[in-house]
Amino acid sequence: MNNVYYERNLPHWQPPGGTFFLTYRLHGSIPMPTLHQIKQEIEAELSSIGKTLSGNALKEKKYEIQRRCFGKYDKALDENPNAPYWLRDDAVARQVIGSLQYCAEVYFHMWAFCIVPNHVHLLIRHREDAPLLCEILKKHKGYTERMCNALIGQHGKFWNRETFDHLVRNEVEFDRIVHYILNNPVKAKLVKSWQDWPYTYVHPDLL
Repeated sequence: MNNVYYERNLPHWQPPGGTFFLTYRLHGSIPMPTLHQIKQEIEAELSSIGKTLSGNALKEKKYEIQRRCFGKYDKALDENPNAPYWLRDDAVARQVIGSLQYCAEVYFHMWAFCIVPNHVHLLIRHREDAPLLCEILKKHKGYTERMCNALIGQHGKFWNRETFDHLVRNEVEFDRIVHYILNNPVKAKLVKSWQDWPYTYVHPDLL
């Protein structure tokens, strides 16, 4: 089993027991023209390197492109002037946190998370005896969609279906991602210090 599956736009590699950096967002939180442009740029780069590289060189270049793709994706979320921003509502954010805490009790070890107005960053270690990560995320997003829609009085899609996931490769990368998650509200100019953001968590072992 190669643990790779594909959704609409992204390949997903989710081996059991891996450590993952996950980002998922509210439905409609990135304008479609922006998404289309990012997808076209990444597809063009991947097509180009496939003609000139192979082996480890190709693997490393794909990793570099994935990081650059995520950077564009996250920048679009931070700079998007359009609604929705449901996650800035305290009750909605707390509902998502409660579901993450439940998942951390039964499915994975939670290292860090940050919930900002239109998206969530999460760093976890998946338990090998737990269901597939894609199934866990489907349950978490389905449950919180129902509960959060009830809180804000709407029906229909709450989350974007696809989750951006990245398998963490080493300790240096792990530390960089923890720093990135904690400082996301600062980068988005929501607070001056990460400790001031109420919807951020970091495991005590990392402090």
